[in-house]
Amino acid sequence: MADAPGRFGEVSSRGSLYILFTALLVGTLWSGGYFPAPKWTLLTMLLAAAVWELAVTARRGRLWSLGSPALLLMGAFTLFAAASCLWSVSPDDSLRQSLLLLGYLGVLVVIRGQLDRDGGNAGTVAMWLVYVAAFVSAWGIATYVYRLPPYAFFLDDIYRAGSTFEYSNALSCFVLMALPVTSALMAVSGRRDRPLYAAATAIMVTAAVLTFSRLGMVMLAALAIYMPVSLWRRGLALVETAAIVSGLVTAALAVGLAGAGRETAALVMAVSGAAAAWLAGRYLPRSSGAMQAKAAASLALAGAVLAAVLVKLSDSAVYILTQRVRHGFTPAKLLPHRLDTFDGAVEAFRTHPLAGSGIGTFAEVYRRYSIATYTKFAHNLVLQAAVDTGLAGALLLTLFLVYVLVLAAWRLLARGGPLARAFAVASLVFLAYNMVDWEWYVPSLAAWFMAGVAVMEMNAVDGGENDDVQVDKGEDVGAGRERVGPA
Repeated sequence: MADAPGRFGEVSSRGSLYILFTALLVGTLWSGGYFPAPKWTLLTMLLAAAVWELAVTARRGRLWSLGSPALLLMGAFTLFAAASCLWSVSPDDSLRQSLLLLGYLGVLVVIRGQLDRDGGNAGTVAMWLVYVAAFVSAWGIATYVYRLPPYAFFLDDIYRAGSTFEYSNALSCFVLMALPVTSALMAVSGRRDRPLYAAATAIMVTAAVLTFSRLGMVMLAALAIYMPVSLWRRGLALVETAAIVSGLVTAALAVGLAGAGRETAALVMAVSGAAAAWLAGRYLPRSSGAMQAKAAASLALAGAVLAAVLVKLSDSAVYILTQRVRHGFTPAKLLPHRLDTFDGAVEAFRTHPLAGSGIGTFAEVYRRYSIATYTKFAHNLVLQAAVDTGLAGALLLTLFLVYVLVLAAWRLLARGGPLARAFAVASLVFLAYNMVDWEWYVPSLAAWFMAGVAVMEMNAVDGGENDDVQVDKGEDVGAGRERVGPA
């Protein structure tokens, strides 16, 4: 049955999306990594959005459209995790974690239902992610420059940006998830919107550098190649390269000036970097062929040289880089704390190998086998799931993660619209982080990840027809301009 026409019909149809976006905003801005009281706020809103979506979808007689491998596999893991409350060493912790997993399922339900009704909502999801990430990045830059706790903090003998997550690696993961989506929106946007996405790119690149996450640095380098290449056919590789270079140069300036006690000058330089990227998006024309290749390569080289010179002139920057890479790049040197944590987690797993000690109880069990400094997380998602839910739960979660990995590879290598490919890259970033860190346990990050999985799946189901974009009949028609939005 169709929704009622008019404003009430639109609110009824999209109400679950409004609630979900509000939940994601609250979850990302309000101490996303530690979430004391607001965790229940986020959970309640996620579940409310899911119930709303189920009601609307049932009214339309399309409940079958919500089914998917991701929902089935994640649902099976959630069901087993909830059952572990019966034998958990800490039933209250297991109940809380089970409900949060149910909230993640709710994200899949809402996004799948919305995309089933309106493919243009994938563009809405992408824009919301970029807007939130740009704000969080700007907040992280400003608080890093002025050394404002808890958003910036002293860790590993250096100051690092954490923004609203209060944890630098979580900020790095979130920003790196948003960057390819920003690039995709630039690809499908018109000339008037392109400068905004260019500026957002520069801001996010700056914030990613200021987290000084070692894995983040490697991934940022990979994205700095991937994003211009992904825009090559659209003639925007030069614009994207200019935005990335602006972010890198701004980061180098921010580190040097903030370290020298010139905070206001550092903030002005950060704003100037975003403005430079905006101007590049506004005035650099579309280009193609050999000219684009030469211009982009020259700009990238010039930017790298300039950033290197700025770093060399800054004692703070040199010290920070020395601290982050002084151990080399072998796992035993880069991950000494994590390797010890893995060993302790394996010992904890052996006490309850089949069914685990109960979802959400890792911190309780691990303390008995702690080898390194005590931590609440195994810094490996599958290993922590094995401790919490045993072989059975770890297998179910692994099946879900492998499915997402294969789906992301399919979207990238075989077929997929710009936003589906962008969320595929974002999903790969999230998965990589969770092999050596604990971003899965940052509620808003896991929820954004689920939203991206749903976008990828709906594109696969629709065979590329539900591609979030349409050709704009106005300006730039000759250039094949596209814009995000419902058809």
